[in-house]
Amino acid sequence: MTPEQERLLMQINADFEEYHRVVNANLRIKRMPHGPGFRLRDFDKYAEFLDSSPSEQAEFMQTLHPDEVEFYEQLAIARAEYEIAEERGAGPITQEKVDRYPDRYKREPGE
Repeated sequence: MTPEQERLLMQINADFEEYHRVVNANLRIKRMPHGPGFRLRDFDKYAEFLDSSPSEQAEFMQTLHPDEVEFYEQLAIARAEYEIAEERGAGPITQEKVDRYPDRYKREPGE
């Protein structure tokens, strides 16, 4: 492999990792599961599923092919892991966290 090919491969990997971080952050998940059910074109569908109520998720899961059920279960688990980590204070305090948990981050003047 030439130095130029190696540099291009490293850039492709870095770009993919950044894209992966952005997708996970936008979906508010710890990691994207893989396997039957995963399609790049379905990110909007994943967001809609994750933002729906548990009863809506259960209803949706009944419409899936059996091979896809595990993927969506793993997707829901990834969101739960993200929310647990966020509740424990993992990561920096963002405006989104302040807006979501105002009592936790409420400050009185002079504090």
